[in-house]
Parts: sequence; structure tokens; C-alpha cells
Amino acid sequence: MVDRQEDGCLDMEAQNFLTSLKVRITDNHPKLLKVHFVQWSQDLVNPKKQAHAKYLKELGEQFIATVNHQILERLRHQKEGNQMLGPFFQELHHHMAQCKDKCQVFCGREELLSKIGKAIAANDGTNHTPLVVLGPPGVGKTALMCKISEHIQDFLGQKTVLVLRLLGTSQASSNICLLLNSICLQVCLAYGLPLPPAGVMAVYSGAVQFFQDLLFLVSSRNVESLVLILDAVGELNSTYGSTGLMWLPKKCPPKVHLILSACPEESGTLKTMQEMVTSSEAYFEVKPLSGEQGQKMIELLLASVRRKLSPAQQDLLWASLPECGHPLRLKLAFDEAQRWASYTLPVSLATTAQQAMQQLCAHLEELHGQVLVSHVLGYIVTARYGLSEAELKDVLSLDDEVLMEVYREWTPPSKDALRFPPLLWVRLRRDLGDCLVKRSADGFMLLGLAHRQLTEVVKERYLSGQEKTKRHHLLSEFFTGAWSQGIKKPISLPLLGKPLNFDRKVAPQPLWFSDTVANLRKLSELPSHLANSGCTEELKKDVLGNMDWISCRVLSSGITSMLEDFALCAEHIDCPEVSLIRDAIQLSRPTIDRAVGMDKSIFYTEILARLYSFSSLYPSLIGQLCHQCLRWFNAYPHPVLIPVCGFLLPPGGPLQEMLTGYHKGITAAEWSSSNKLLLVGSQNGVLVVWGMRERESQVVHILRGHTGEVRCVKTFGQGNYAISASKDRTLRAWNLVSGEEKYVIWDGVSTDPREPHFCCLHVDEKNEVVYSVSGSKVNAWNLETAKAIFHIVGDVQDPWLWATVFPSSSGVVTVSKEGLVSTWDARTGKSWSKHYVSSLKEETLTSGTSLQKQGRIVVGSISGSLLLVGISGSLLEKVPTAVQLLVVSEDESLLAAGFGKYVRVFLADSKGFHRFMATDLEHENTVEAAVISPDNNVIVTGSLDAFIQVWSLSEQGTLLDIFDGMGTPVNVLACCGHTLVSASRNSSSFRVWDLAYTQKHKLSSPFLDRTGCAAVSHNGNYVYFPKIGDKNKITVWDSVQGEDHDILDASNEVQCLEVAEQMKLLFAGLISGTVLVFPLNSRQDVICIPPPEAKKPVKCMALSRGEERLVIAYDNIVLVMDIRPEDPCPVIDGPTYTFYTQLPATISSIAVLTDYRVVYGMTNGEVFIYECVKSKVFPLEAPQGKVTCLEVSHKEQWAVSSSQESLLYLWDLEDCGRQSRVYWDGLDTEKP
Repeated sequence: MVDRQEDGCLDMEAQNFLTSLKVRITDNHPKLLKVHFVQWSQDLVNPKKQAHAKYLKELGEQFIATVNHQILERLRHQKEGNQMLGPFFQELHHHMAQCKDKCQVFCGREELLSKIGKAIAANDGTNHTPLVVLGPPGVGKTALMCKISEHIQDFLGQKTVLVLRLLGTSQASSNICLLLNSICLQVCLAYGLPLPPAGVMAVYSGAVQFFQDLLFLVSSRNVESLVLILDAVGELNSTYGSTGLMWLPKKCPPKVHLILSACPEESGTLKTMQEMVTSSEAYFEVKPLSGEQGQKMIELLLASVRRKLSPAQQDLLWASLPECGHPLRLKLAFDEAQRWASYTLPVSLATTAQQAMQQLCAHLEELHGQVLVSHVLGYIVTARYGLSEAELKDVLSLDDEVLMEVYREWTPPSKDALRFPPLLWVRLRRDLGDCLVKRSADGFMLLGLAHRQLTEVVKERYLSGQEKTKRHHLLSEFFTGAWSQGIKKPISLPLLGKPLNFDRKVAPQPLWFSDTVANLRKLSELPSHLANSGCTEELKKDVLGNMDWISCRVLSSGITSMLEDFALCAEHIDCPEVSLIRDAIQLSRPTIDRAVGMDKSIFYTEILARLYSFSSLYPSLIGQLCHQCLRWFNAYPHPVLIPVCGFLLPPGGPLQEMLTGYHKGITAAEWSSSNKLLLVGSQNGVLVVWGMRERESQVVHILRGHTGEVRCVKTFGQGNYAISASKDRTLRAWNLVSGEEKYVIWDGVSTDPREPHFCCLHVDEKNEVVYSVSGSKVNAWNLETAKAIFHIVGDVQDPWLWATVFPSSSGVVTVSKEGLVSTWDARTGKSWSKHYVSSLKEETLTSGTSLQKQGRIVVGSISGSLLLVGISGSLLEKVPTAVQLLVVSEDESLLAAGFGKYVRVFLADSKGFHRFMATDLEHENTVEAAVISPDNNVIVTGSLDAFIQVWSLSEQGTLLDIFDGMGTPVNVLACCGHTLVSASRNSSSFRVWDLAYTQKHKLSSPFLDRTGCAAVSHNGNYVYFPKIGDKNKITVWDSVQGEDHDILDASNEVQCLEVAEQMKLLFAGLISGTVLVFPLNSRQDVICIPPPEAKKPVKCMALSRGEERLVIAYDNIVLVMDIRPEDPCPVIDGPTYTFYTQLPATISSIAVLTDYRVVYGMTNGEVFIYECVKSKVFPLEAPQGKVTCLEVSHKEQWAVSSSQESLLYLWDLEDCGRQSRVYWDGLDTEKP
């Protein structure tokens, strides 16, 4: 900025003043201002000179480039620093400013305010329910909530911590996950607690659990009170089922207060709230103001802006107001009165808010024209989250109808560019006044309408029929950038007479502004407008089926945002391939949610590995999407593993959902089939109630109270109630409708770890008794009052293995480990009889189950005996090994016994049970769980090898399908209809399967190996692994076709496998010590490499990168052999070198280099390099834990070792003393 005199010279006095001002500003605010230096001369600033226009253009370009650079640098620094605090303080300031504005005029609620304050103070030292403020829209709930926040320190003291959120007024206060993040961050900062972990808060379930735990932590400090005020709970969007209020604690602990407001018109939210908060004393109704209070409010509003009305205007105003008015209507009347001139007598005011909104729209149309008003308000309402002022002006510049109306009487000032005159918008914005508000969303301040009634009027008045479609279509054109970057759009203006092309000068809409800054506005808005404007092909091609879009959306906004887009578009698109893409993203959710700061390659791998198999079936959409993934992988600058087949569980198959959160190792699962609820108990004592809807399961309640592992759960009362038993020695009864704890019973069960892990609950609803059995105790309690009825104590030295209650005979039957059968009166606990199982001879019982209809118990022994226990014991069957599992069908017609890797099925008859099938059902590893479907057509078994196998009982044990459990042993199976749930004590996740899924999308069988002993050839097209059930054979699996290709006979158990890709050889190390060499491309004779000593099993093998060397490791002996290419088959010479480790630990992993150096890791974690030529060994720094893998880089400069402690070590083989350490946290394992 320069000042010139009339002769063109600088005005030095003015320039000195300006320079002084600049210096003071930069000294006082050095971090807020940037100084720019530009070239100046008298000719350049003279508009009459030719160089002036060029100078202005270059100056503008330089300034824009500099500012863009500063903005991107600032964003980059924010991303590198703490990203939470910046948006958090902006959100906090927004709500505080809103609160201050709402509190400016407050009247007529003083008594209600005092009443609420007394309730808050009375609850401060006790457990209590949240308080709820009720009232219809516009009655003044928000003002009351803000006033409560203003006076909260008067109620509880000066040290009270306040958290206020006016829900729905910003993006962060409309989404429950963002809301919980913001609240937890504020509470942690206020109390000096560690900030919420980003990895936990990124997952909704983790955020809910952290939030509720945080409230109890604050309460336990017993210092400052915490008050959470959440206004307009109904304004939360339906993401994660937030309207179900699962995130809301049922009880507030001492020193913690939760105050909510809700609207009776939001019946769903209010009904849920009333089920959770049952006490009438917790509700405070806000009623309309009286006529006198309404007049006082108008007077206060007029006084706040220093306005007075003439007597005639005042009379008209009082006459127009209802006798008992709503504050919103009063505020609208005040806004109208502000527009009155002192010398005019206006017409009567509307009596309702809706009528007032209609009057406002009519008034605006008179001032600004119907086209401009209808289009401006239509665009604001049609936009998903609103529009920024810049966006609105750009959209209006693309709207031909608006421009034709604007330029009806005059021509545009430019022949090349055409823009909407901003002054017209400024005038309209002024006249909208407080009806227009700004809300923060996607990093912008967006315009929205302040009142729900105005939104409804705009929809009715301006967005009916095709008008709504037109608004959506133009917004879609704007957010796609169809007319940006100089692309001219034609228009026929009234005074020009012919169509002309004009550059509308609208902002471009790239997907990414930079490598790290996404265009959040485009991501949020475009899917909605394409769907609602009927552009379904563009929607599928550019959004839902475009990997660039999907990855950008997931990485910048989270996977939930992408799934919301699919849900939003579902009603407009009926397309199977779109559903498959959505389901693939849904199945990837557990991985993506946990991967904080996730590399993009993880997401691309997940999607490609799930959809690859559909690329040929749906080439136009899924095929193109997979091609986009491969193209991205090929351009990726870093080493990456590229899927060459669909190896992850695909969408459209049996797997419906993978659900996670709240749990820490799942120990119990119980269905409440009548209301489609699933109760899941975990090792940390948390009991979670899930509402099981197809592909949209949501947590209904988190039931807290147990401090020990949940061992057993039973539902009763038509599925509306449940009772749970825990290792903390308590029984807890729960109301599954409200989520409240009904009562607690101190059960007195022993916590002795030597006691068997056995717990049994039986609910006798007819007699209102609940029985609990564990160890050597049976307790009976009244189901309604929780009063003790009787206690039975058995022999601690011979604890009970199984116990049950038979209501038909009113008896309790227990069976001890030594075979003692005891019967008791189920009404009094009086002993009836005791006897030993006669056919049990010095055997220990290991498992049991009840047959209620027969009044008997089936038990299994350690020696494999199956016994039917009643008055006497009879032998049903003898199986080869200990019976560790017994399961009976719902109608008790089928019995399944698990022993080792096998399950045997029995069919009921008049004498008991007889064998149902000639063959047993077999797994690769020990069977841990089994369940029979309600219709008895299917039995599902789960094992330690993490596989779930589905067998047909109607087809005599035919294996129908194999599910990949979750990488951890399957310990829990629960079935309801055709829905199966599988879980593990070693995982916080569980999976939901559909046993009746359509076979249309059933793909190739999974790669069924859990031994870790596998090798690949032909660029991954063939996989070799020990055959399931017969490790003396090698399965050759075709990964392209997804089926067995061949079987190789190894004659002994296979221990390890290696493939020489170039030499076309397969090496199989056997337990006998022999190494067999199979030619891959022919059926020539197999080469045999004998062991150096008898009965030494092969531990591991490895090939050098060039396949010139083979190393074979035994316990402490290593052989190094040479491989030479010959025709027709390569020749193996040696051993060239043999050496002994001479260590107590054995070799667990090995690698060999071309120069005869051998790298080997030991079971104790040590790693060594042995130079065969010099017979020298070099120890490397020992990692922690057994070395599980060793790999050498292609140029043999680096080696990588992994350990059981989730550690990766990178070794420099040219400098053995140097290493790098990387920690790997597996997605389905706990941190060590």
C-alpha cells in the first residue's frame, strides 16, 4: 500500500506513518502476520501505462501462490502436531459464543431454574440418574440449558467443571463419535488427565467405553464436580445408532451430573430416554410463557437493541401475540417489529411460528424477487450440511435462472466472465437476519437456517417436485467442478439475444488440495446431490465404485462416513455390485478402525483381496475398481505386497459382520431370540447387549458392574431380562429394555484358581427361583426379591462337574468329578439321595450336559467314556480320548461329543442315544466349541486352529463350508435361527455368520493351513502345505481356481517346506530327518537327502536368493548344500559344510547367503551369523523371545528377524553390529 501526491511522487509523510504502523503490528503480532515485498516503480502503479495491467496480474499471481503455500504449510504443521486441540478449541468457542447469545434475554423461567439447581445440588454426593429437560420446539429449552450452565457454579461451587454442547449446531456436535471425542478431551484437559488415546477414540465402541470409564474416574477423585449439559439430544444424527442412547450412562456416579434436553415430538428418542430414566423426578417440563411473561420478554429484547415502539405499534404487537406464547414466536415477532418504521402501522402478525415463516418468505420475495429467494434458501436447505458464502455465490453464478433474472434489465460488465453480483446476496443476507446461522463443518463455516420451522416452510414452498431435483443437479455440477478452471458454460441472457459462453469463475473441486489435505466439502456433498438428481451412473462410476474417491473418503473422514454415503444412496440405486463394494468396506472396518495413521496400502490390500474374485463377474464396476487398485500399487514408491487373488473373506458370503469393542476376550454369549438381542460377556466383566440387525448390528446397552470375568448368562422374562454370573462372586440381574441393573447378589462362589472352570445358571420362572452352581456350591435365590432360599455345600475335595435343575421333578441333580450323583429338593435344598455312577471305574469326569425332557445328565470321562446318568449310570459309548465337549440340540434329539480333533454325533432313541453317523467329524486341531442349529439340519464346530466347519446332519455329515474364524481359537459358538456368532477368549472381536447365505457369490475355498508350514510357486499360483488330517501328504493348492490341484506322498510327517522357483524343485523336511526333493514340472523320481544322524527331525530349511545354496537345520546341526542346474533335473551336491551350534537352545529359523554365510535364530531369542569358509561364528544382539522367522534381502545385504514378542529386527549383514528395531502390533492380538 502506497500513498501518492498529485504529481505521482510518494507522499513521504503518509508513507512514514504507514511504515510505523506496520512495524508496530509486526512487533506485537510476529506470528500472525506475514510481510510481503513487491516491486514498485512510478510506471508500474500508473494505470495509464501498458505495464500496469501486467504488473497487477503478476502481483495477484504472486500473492495467491504465497498465501497458498502458507496455508498448506500451516495445515502440514497442524497435521504433524496435535491435531485434536485446534478443532477442539474452535468447537469450544462456538458453543460458548452460542451460550452467551442465548443468555442475553432470559425471563419467566427463574422458578424452574431454581428447581433444577436444587436437584443438581441434592444429587452431587450420590448415584443418580441424568436429568432431562422436556418441551416442544421453540419453547425455550436451549436458553434454559445455557442459563443452567451460567449458574452452575452457584449450585455446586466455584471449582465445578462444566462441559456444554448445543447439539446439532456444528458438525462435531451432530455426530456422536465426534461429540464423545470432544467431551473426553475437554474433561481430560480440565482434570489434568492423560489425553484420550487416538487409537481408542477412533473406534466408536472405544470412544463410548472411554467416555463412561472417564466419568467414573472423575467421580473417584472426589474433588471437583463435573457437569455435562447436552442440549437437543434428538439433533444427533443416526450414525452408530446414537438415537438409541447406548452411549448414555444409566446412572451418574457422585460428583458427575448429566443434564439433557429433548423434544416430545422426537418420540423415538424420548421413548428410549424414558425407558432408561424411569424416575419422574428426573424430568423437568418447560411450558409456554404466559402473556405477561411474553410481553416482558419482548420489552427486554427491544431494550437490548435500544428500540421503542409507538403506542399503536405496541397495541398491534400485543394483540397479535397469543395469550400463552412460545419464546420462538416471540423472537420472530421481535424481529418483525425491528423492521417497522416509526411512521408506519404494519399489518397484524402471524399467530404461529409456521405462519410467521411464511410471512417472512413472502416479505423477502417482495424485496428481492421470488427467483433469488427461492433458489438461495433452496440451495442452503438442499445442501447436506449447508453452504459457505463463497460456495453459495459460486453456485448462484452457475444458476442460469438466477442470472437471467439479475441481468434482465442490463448486460454483464464483462464479455468473458459472468458472476452473480455479490451485493444482491449481501442485501438478502441482511434481511434474513438471525434466521441465518453459521455452523462449523468440514473445516468451513457453513450457512444454515436457524429454525426447523423455516426449513419445513422452505421445503414446502420452494422444493416441491422438480425444483428439488434442479437444486441437487446444480450442486452436483458445482462439486464435481464441471464448470471450473476456465470451462465456459452457455447461457441466453434476455438483452443479448443469442446463447453465449461465459467463464463463471467458480472454484475448482479437486479430490485432494495437496498430498495431505482432502477436499472434505466435495466428499461430504457430492454423493447426496448425485443420488438425489438421478445421476446414478456418475454416482457409481465417480464415487461408489471409484477407488480414489473411496480411499480419500475413508482416510480423511473415516470408514463410517463412507458407509453413510452408501446408505444414503441405497434408496436410489439397486445394484448388486455396489452392495458388494459396500460390504467389502464394512468387512474391512475392524482393520481400518484400529490402524491409526494407517498407510493407504493397508486399505487397498483389504479391498482388492476381498473383491478380486468378483472382477470377472462384474467387470464394468468391480473390475474397474480392482484395476484402479492394481494401478495404484504399481505406482506406489515403496515395497508393498500386492494381492494376486482374493484371499480375504469376500462380501456376499456367509460372513455378515465383524463386531468389536468393549470386550476383552469373550467368555460367554447368549441369545434373546424374541427381541433379536445378543448378550456377550467378557474377561473384564463387561456385559454388552447387541441389537442384531442384518449388517447393521448396534450396541444397545453396556452393562457394567462385574469386576471379574463373566462366566455365564441366562435370559428370562420373554427375553427382556437376564442374569449373569461372574468370577467376582456376584450374580447380577439386568433389565434388557432399560439397561438398568435390577439387583446384585453376593453369591459367595470361590475364586480359588484350582477349582474347575464350571458355572451354571438355571432360571425357574414358574416358581420365581434362580439357581447358581459353581465348584462345590448350589445357591437358590428368589428371582424377584433376590432373597436367599437355600444354600447347598458339597465336598471341596470332590467338586461338582455338572449340575442342573429339573422343574418337572422339583429336583436338583449334581455330578462330581469322581462320579458321585446327588439329588436335592429344588424347593428347600434338602438332600434326597447320593450314589456313585456304577459303570464308572476309577475314571475322572471331564464334561457334562443336561437332558431336561428325560430328566437325566450326560457326562464324559477322561478315558473317553460317555455315560447317561439318572437313577443309575449306563455307558452310551466309548470314544478314543477324553471327552472335552458335550452339546445337545434344542429338542434334545441330538447329542454331540467332542474328543480331541473329532466330534461324534448321536441320535436319541428309547434307550438313550445311538450313533447317528458312521464317521466322526474331523478338525485339524482340538475341537473347542460346537452348536446344533434349531432345525437340527446343521452342526457347527470350532477348533483351536481358528477354523469353523459347517456340517450337514441331513446329509450324514457332509462338510458344507469352512469359515476362517478370526486367527484365534474358536471357544464360543451361539446360534439363533440361521445366524451364527463365533468368538474367542483370545480376541476382543466376534463374527456374525449367515448359515443360509446364498450360494451365488460363494467363491473358492480358503487356504486351509494353520501350521505355518507352507510354500508357493509359479508366482503364487500354487501353494504347498501338509494335508489336513494327514501330514504325511502334501496338498498342492491352486490359488487361482481355489481348489486342490494335487497330492504328494511324503511317507512321513512334513515339518517344513521350501520351493526353488527357478530350479522348479519342492523341498520337504520330514520328522524323520529326511529331506525329499520333488520336481515341480514332471513326475520324475523324488530325490532323497538323508539325515546326518538317526531320529533327528528337520527343524527348518532355507534357500539362498539365487537358489545356489540349500541349508538344512536340525536341533543343533546345520548342513549347507550346493544346487547345480543340470538337464533334465538340477543336481544337489554335499553337504559342502556341516557345523554344530553347541548351544543348549535349538535352532528355530535359518537363512543362507550365496557366499556360504548362514544366519540362524534360536528358541531362546539369540541370532548368529556363521561363516562356513572361515568356520567363524558372530553373535548378534539377542532379541527377546523365540526367533520365528529369518529372511534375507535380494542383494543379501540385509536380514530381517521376527520374534514371538511382536518385534522385527533389521540386520546389516555387512556390519553385524548394526540393527534397527520395529514393533509390530498384530490387529487381532493384545500387546505383549
